[in-house]
Order: sequence, then C-alpha cells, then structure tokens
Amino acid sequence: MKREIELNITLKETYFELLANTVSYSYEEILTKVAASIQQIMDAPYVAFYLYDSWNKTYQLITDAMDKTIYDSKQMQTGKISGESFEFIKNTDAYTSSSVIELDTNDVKGMLVITWKEESSNQSQLFSGIIKTETEKLLDIISQNNKNEAEASNHRTLYDFTKKLFSLNSRSTILQEIINGLENRYPEFTFDILLSQDSEADHTLPVKTIKYSDDATKQVSTQAFLSGLVQIEDRVNEKNTCVYAPLTGRQAVYGVVKITAPKLIAFTELEIAFIRQFAEIAGKAIENATLYQHSEHLVADLKLINELTQKLNSNLQLSEITKLVRNQILNICHASQVGFIYFNEASNREYNILTGSTAYFTTAEGHSFAEHLHRNNQVEPLFSGNYKMNGTFSYQSVMVIPMRHSGENYGLIAIMHEEAYFFTFEIYKLMQSLVQHSALSIMNTILKEKLEMSVITDYLTQLYTREYLEEKINYHMQTDENGILILLDIDDFKQINDTFGHKTGDQVLTQISSIIKEHTDTEGVAARWGGEELAIYLPNADDLVGYQLARLICELVKDNTDPGVTLSCGVSSWNSQMPDSADQLFVRTDQALYDAKNSGKNNIVLSR
Repeated sequence: MKREIELNITLKETYFELLANTVSYSYEEILTKVAASIQQIMDAPYVAFYLYDSWNKTYQLITDAMDKTIYDSKQMQTGKISGESFEFIKNTDAYTSSSVIELDTNDVKGMLVITWKEESSNQSQLFSGIIKTETEKLLDIISQNNKNEAEASNHRTLYDFTKKLFSLNSRSTILQEIINGLENRYPEFTFDILLSQDSEADHTLPVKTIKYSDDATKQVSTQAFLSGLVQIEDRVNEKNTCVYAPLTGRQAVYGVVKITAPKLIAFTELEIAFIRQFAEIAGKAIENATLYQHSEHLVADLKLINELTQKLNSNLQLSEITKLVRNQILNICHASQVGFIYFNEASNREYNILTGSTAYFTTAEGHSFAEHLHRNNQVEPLFSGNYKMNGTFSYQSVMVIPMRHSGENYGLIAIMHEEAYFFTFEIYKLMQSLVQHSALSIMNTILKEKLEMSVITDYLTQLYTREYLEEKINYHMQTDENGILILLDIDDFKQINDTFGHKTGDQVLTQISSIIKEHTDTEGVAARWGGEELAIYLPNADDLVGYQLARLICELVKDNTDPGVTLSCGVSSWNSQMPDSADQLFVRTDQALYDAKNSGKNNIVLSR
C-alpha cells in the first residue's frame, strides 16, 4: 500500500512540474518527459506513448524511453489493444511482462506501453491503474490548453479572412480569395465552389452551378444547400472524404463550398467549426458583393427609361441627381421652391431634407413645413392652389408628390409657388410622371451610397475604417506638402467593460466618436484604428494644429462622457521636405501613443 501511495504522490508532483512549464515545451516534448519520468520512477526498461491519429485512423508512436533491442515497429494499425502482451515487444529473461494501458480522455485517445522487470511484474496491474488515472488527467489538461490555442489561432485566421473579404466588392475577387484561403489552410486538399446562381468568376477557378433536380436532392451538396448545415461524406469507393459547407448570408444561402481530402479522414469538431465559420464569412461577403453589384445594375438600368433618367444616371452622386431633378422642375413649372424630403429607412419617425432642395428648406419655416407634412403622414399626392397651414406660410400653390417604389413610400417632393392656383393640372400630372421616373433613381443612389459608405465605415462608431484611413494618408502623402496623424486610446477601457459591461463600453466609444466627428473638419479623416484606439488624420496641418486638436478632444471627452473616461494621444507629422512613408508615420505615432500611456495616461505626446 505504501508503494502505491508513494507512486501516486510522485506522479502528481512530476506532472504538476511539467504543467508549470508547458509554455516552454511542445506537446511531444512533454510526452517525452512523461515517458522518461515513468521509466525512471518505475525502473521500467521500456515506456512508449502511442496516440490515435483521427485523420489517418492509425495509432502513431509519439515518443519512447526504451532499450532499443526490444523495439521493432514505429506504427501499429487501428485496433483495440489490451492484455499483458504487445506483439512487437520482445520478451527476454530480464523483461518478463508488458502492459498496454489504454488512455481515453475527452480529447485524447491512445496507449501507454510499459515493460516491467521481474520484481515489479506482480504489481503491474495495480501500478498501471495509478499511472492511467494520473496520466489521463495530465493529458486532459494539456489537450484543453492545445485546444484553446488552436481556437485562438482559428479566430485570428478568420478575423484576417473577414477583414480581407469584407473590403472587396467584386464577386470574382471574393471567390478567388475563398480558394486562396482554403489552399493556405489545406494545401493537400482540393476544392469546389457550387453556387446557386451563375457567376462571372475567372474560368480557371473551380466554380460550378449547383444542380436542381429530384436526383440532385439526394446529393450531399444539395442537402447542405437546402438545410444550411455542414455535411460530411466518406466516399469509400473514391477513398476520400468530402465536407460540404453552405455559403450562408444574412438573407439566403448562396451556394456550397466543397472540401475534398485526398483520403478517408475524420475531421475533428474543432476543424468542422472552423470550416462552418469560414463558409459563413464567405457567404456574407458574397451577399454583400451581390447586393452592391445589384444596386449598381439597378442604377445603370434606369438609363433606359427616358432622357431625364439617362441624365440622372450619368452622375451617381445623390446631390447631383437631386440638383438635376430640381432644375428640371423649376424649368418646367417655374416653381419658387422645391424640396426633397426623405423618410429615414421608411420608418415614418425621422426625415431628412436632401441636398438639392432650394434654400427655403434650410430655414425654420421650411423645416416647419417639412415637419408638418411628415407629422400628417402625407402619403397621398397633394395638389392645391389655395393651401392653408397654421402659422406663417408664404405659398398658396402646393404640389406634394410621394417618392414611391414597390409599394413603399420613401419620402416626398414638395413643389411650391406664392401665387394662388399657379400650377395647372397638366403640370401636376407631368410632375407626377417626372417624380415617378426620378424616385427610383434617387432611392437606388441613396442605397448605393449607403452601401459604399458601409464598406469604409465602422459599424459601431460610424467613423471610417482603418483601411480607408491608410488609403487616404497614402494619397495625401503623394499630393500634399504636410499632414498630421493623431492616435487616441481610451485609458483603462477594459475596466469600463469589466465594471459596467460591454454595452456601456460601446456607448462610451460612440460618445467619443461623436466628439471626434464634430471637431474634425471636412478635410480631415476620423477613423477607428482598432478596439478602443481611434485616429484622426489632418491634411496640410502641422504639429501645433494636431496638438491643439488632440488637447481639445481630450478635454471634451473627459467632461462629456458617461461614465467619464480620459484619453492618451500620440501625435506625429510629416512634410514633403523629408523622406517619409505612411508606415513610418504610423510607427512614430504609435510610439508616441505608447509613451503617452506609459507616462501616466491622460496625456499627449508629440513625436519628434
């Protein structure tokens, strides 16, 4: 009994010391040390680890500590091994017996092979039980650590993949990047992308159209497409394994990515989860590009309607479209005022006066009139030559024509004149036709600009993305004389999240972003650099301007955030007289921010 207790304690101490140093050792190195420790503790001539390789479906010798004269093979095919014999161990006079200890934890399956000296063989079964229990505990902990590291690596890979794909608008380029990502992950596998619709992808890419038929529904690829779930197929005749992952967007499934292994293998749950997330990201990117390209096609198709629509679509800027429509209205009916009133997201709760409206709609009276129309839910056309409204209103002839598309009311175009009964009914009908033809163009342009903005805008803060900021800095460094970059980091932001929750943390970020946007001029670029770091680039500005702006924002943030936070800032500049690059500017500014954080926070450091 004493021997068993000593063995248990010794193993625990040895394994604990190994766990304390897992960062310093690889998985195989730890198992090597375990084998050597068991050999030393038990005075065993032979100790070896065999672990089950689920991909190759074989037990693989990972490490051993042994007398080489008793060793024959480095690989044993799949099979359950138990009992007191092991076929490739040569029994000798000195080594009278061997044990095969089966190891089976949540994530690890394998065997520990031990040969015993004659004096220990009568207690081998008891010793084996103690060794099995403690070793399985050790492998469980190590396996979980390895799993956590693998998951973290997967998250980084998926983040980089998302960042790359969501910056693209071309379906063909996105499909190429999907294949590139899969080839980097599985260099020995082959891939196919089965899309639900025809694609203009490069013919060299393995892109096909998914089949629709009664027989096709029996195919695993079609099952994955219809169910939206990952499917696995072991094809025994072809001696390979296929994984089918649906390309799922927010609105639909756009196809299936097929991953073919060169042999029959068992994919782990962790790998299946990675493939599923990879395909979901790819599906959303395809969806975004499809929506973006679809909006472009819609705007382009409007050119066929009539001469006015062709002019509208010749310039896709919303301000120019509304200006063209406004001028056309003024020229046709000689109106005094024209206003474009857009209902945000058809919510009937908010409205915007679009650029292109006449100056009247920027006045208090103009806003009051727009509010009156919105509040009264003016969804039907209005034609009046003697219009009355409470309060001051200077116009008697009023035409209000809804901007409609597909049964939805997106806003109004108001046309007015001071004289009573100024507009004829024929003019009113003409204006209805003009608005009908113009409304679709206006709505599609709003949608397109929103889509374009969403690509370069951070969803939470509504600041520009880091990629857009870098693009603008590179442009300005080629065309301007100088410029300034400010990096701002929220001090102790983790404490805000830990104390008040991530929702409050997001609110703090949006509060600070609003302050930054309010005090960044139209030439400047305010962006989310990453996490709680924000950035401002000011073209044609020097150190003094940058420092003053950073100081102003720091003070405003300190006094106007709830819960209150402070900022640390790094400021750096460039000028065309000195050799420089955007990357060097980023490094200098980042170092200045680092110095600001290390000098007590709530501080501004100007790079020299």
